[in-house]
Amino acid sequence: MEDYAIIHNPAAGKGKKEKKDIEFMKKCLGELNVSYKLFETEYVRHAIELGSNLVKDGYRVIGAGGDGTCNEVMNGAITSNTGALCGFIPMGSGNDIPAAIGILPDIKRACEIIAEGKSGKSDIGFAKTDTGIQRYFLGIGSQGFDSDVTRRFNEAKRGKSYVTQTLKALLPWKNKQIKVTMDNDVYEGYANCLACANGPSYGGFMYICQKARVDDGFFHVNIVDIGKFKLLRHFNRMYKATLLPHPNIYEYTSKKVRVEMLNSEEPNPYISQVDGEILDQVPVNYECIKDGFEFIRPEIDEVAEAFKKEHGRYFWECNYD
Repeated sequence: MEDYAIIHNPAAGKGKKEKKDIEFMKKCLGELNVSYKLFETEYVRHAIELGSNLVKDGYRVIGAGGDGTCNEVMNGAITSNTGALCGFIPMGSGNDIPAAIGILPDIKRACEIIAEGKSGKSDIGFAKTDTGIQRYFLGIGSQGFDSDVTRRFNEAKRGKSYVTQTLKALLPWKNKQIKVTMDNDVYEGYANCLACANGPSYGGFMYICQKARVDDGFFHVNIVDIGKFKLLRHFNRMYKATLLPHPNIYEYTSKKVRVEMLNSEEPNPYISQVDGEILDQVPVNYECIKDGFEFIRPEIDEVAEAFKKEHGRYFWECNYD
């Protein structure tokens, strides 16, 4: 029997690129003598089912694809209650989930990490809406403008880019009032968006919560109340991880977070999303689970080291010039 079950979505990616990436992955794994079997998803959430069943069959599971596939595979492994290892080979447009545990968007290097066989525990987030929808996540849970952009991105047939969908969402957007209840704080007021972060980035390495780490045992909660056009001008700062500190971003830390509309009768409440997967309208509860799951990962955070090599500092360091 093969050691690894690699799960990928043949409908994801951009056609020829996805096929090319899979073939390159096969080549790399073959050269590294990694024993594996490839499985394809056939419908939404199929990767959760596959992940859960395959770990019960004795495999270590690998999500090969974008953040959607990676999140589903991870959820399958976690909900199986087997403790089997889970890993990722990034092939998507975002790749923020693998990045949260230090895996660069580099197929060859991701295959090498699997072959090296090192692993480590990570904090994970758990989200549950009042309607009963629940999901584990590794990166960020958010609601507001950014989750509307995510919804548009997921539904788009053309213009499949975070920036394109951001521009489309911008003009009709209106800020609303939310209530956020945390361990030691309560926020009530207007917000473009609220990010409840286990990992630091979303949307393809946009560092909305650059201080967040997957090994500190709590969420970094950033509540953004910036004019929508001014927020657009801050996009480049997020990619460079220079958004913080900011006078209109309120920063908190908390193990548990509840998000709801300040007006419970609000006709169009914000929607919540985790790791790019839409859940439902708020209210939603988040919980950070310390050392919640063990992942196949590099010995050091290679994403952080690559960022430091390019920018001269780690992305979580806010004392920049």
